[in-house]
Amino acid sequence: MVLLMGRRLAYRTLAPLAAAGLVLVTAPPSQAADTVDVPVLNGTFAQPAAPDNGTSAGHADWSPENTGVVFGRALAQHPLGHQAAALNWNGAALSLRTRLWGVKAGSTVTLSWDDSPGVDRRCRPEQVKDGQTYNVSLITTGPAPDPVVTTKGTDTVGTANWTSGRTFEFTATEDNPMVSFDSAEQRDSLSCGPLITNVTARQTPAPVDQRIRKEQLPGPKAYRGNDRLEPSIAVDDCEGSATNCVFTVDNRSSYRYYGQTRIVGEVYINCTRNAVVDDRRMENTEPPYDSLTQYYALKGTPLVPNRSDISQSRPNLAAQAAAGFSTAGGNSAAVSTNNPLTWSRTTTKQLGPTIQPGEMSWIEVQPARERVVGTFTNARNKYRLDAVFDVPSTSLPDRYYQRSGPLTETELQRCGAARPTAGTPDNGAGTDKRLITVGTPPAGAATRSVLLDP
Repeated sequence: MVLLMGRRLAYRTLAPLAAAGLVLVTAPPSQAADTVDVPVLNGTFAQPAAPDNGTSAGHADWSPENTGVVFGRALAQHPLGHQAAALNWNGAALSLRTRLWGVKAGSTVTLSWDDSPGVDRRCRPEQVKDGQTYNVSLITTGPAPDPVVTTKGTDTVGTANWTSGRTFEFTATEDNPMVSFDSAEQRDSLSCGPLITNVTARQTPAPVDQRIRKEQLPGPKAYRGNDRLEPSIAVDDCEGSATNCVFTVDNRSSYRYYGQTRIVGEVYINCTRNAVVDDRRMENTEPPYDSLTQYYALKGTPLVPNRSDISQSRPNLAAQAAAGFSTAGGNSAAVSTNNPLTWSRTTTKQLGPTIQPGEMSWIEVQPARERVVGTFTNARNKYRLDAVFDVPSTSLPDRYYQRSGPLTETELQRCGAARPTAGTPDNGAGTDKRLITVGTPPAGAATRSVLLDP
C-alpha cells in the first residue's frame, strides 16, 4: 500500500499512531464485558477411575497428585454421578490445588463447585451433623480466605448431602492463577472430611494490553503440572523432537496490528528549479521477535550465537508454533490457514514520488504485524510453556507514506550556496595535464585549450 500525501497532512494523520506505537487492525475477540468458560482439568475427579463403591489413590491434574483419594460414583452419591475428592484422608487434613489455565492477570474469575460432608464409613454423627469446614483461596499474598462450611450431614453415617453451586470470586493477580481447597477439619477420625467435585470456572477476561512493545514482550512461563518450571527446560523438551510439543494459539489474546512508522531509504532534497521524479526501489525487511529469545538474552545466554530469533535457533519448536498457528484458522480473525506464520519478510517496491522545487521528500513504512500468544504442551510429561511471538503479517499489506514539505532555512542556504569548483588553471605554468594546447597559435593570439578527460 502506498499513500502519497503532503507533509502536514501526513503528520496529522499519523500523530495518534506515533503516540500509541501501533494501530490495532483486528480487535481481539475478547472484550472486557465478555464472560467465558475456563477449563478446569479433571474438575469432576473422573481420573483415576475408582470402583463404584470404593476409592482410588490420587487425583490427576491436581496437586499434590499422589496424596488423598477419590471416591467412586456410588460411594460419592453425587446427583450427576460424579466421582468426588476427599479433603481428609489417612489421618491428615489435605489441600487440593489446581491452576486455571488461560486466565490472564486482571481477569475476574468465578469458581464454582459442589460439596458434601464426608461419607466415609468411619465418620461419626457428631462429625457431620453441624457440617464440615474448609477454606477456598487464591494462592497469593493477599488476606486469609473466609472458611466455607458444608451443609449439615444426615442422621445416617455414610449418606451424602450435596450442595451445588458454591462460588468463590476473585481477580487474578497473575497469569494461570492457582486455587486451593484446604480442609479445616482437625477432629478425630481425620479420614472423615468434606467432599468436593464438579469444579468449574468462568472469567471476565482483562482487556488485551496493546501497548506492549515487540522489543519487550512478556517473559515466558513454564510449568510441570501445576508447579513452576524453568522455561529453558520446556524449550529444550519441545526442541528435542519435531513431535514433542503441540502449540495452541490463544485466540483471545492474539491480534493483527500496524506498527509504528519508520523512515526507509534516503531523504531527497530538490534544489533545482523544476519538479523531480524520485525514481527509487524500496526494500524493507521485517524481522521477528519472540519472548523466548528475549528471555535468553536477559539471562545472558543467547540461544545460538549469530542467530537472532527462535526460528533459526530452535527449528523444531518454531515448526510446532507455525503448525499450531495454521490449524487455528476459523477460530479467530487473527489467524487463518490462508495466513501462514512468517518469521521474516523482505518486501521490495518501486516508487516514483514527485518532489516539487524547493522541497524535500522521504518515504516511511508502517509495517503490518501479528501478535501471536499461545502455549506449547507435552502431554507425556505434563510440560507447559506459554510464549509470545511478534512476526510480520502476510495477510495485511505494509503502508508506505511519501513525506514532503518546504525546506528549512539551513537547507535553503545549502541549496543557494555557490557551486564549489577550482579556478581556471594556467595552461602555461599549471600542472593540470588534462588541458592541452590545440595547434600553434599565431603570434599575439590568445591560447585555446580543450578538456579531453573531464
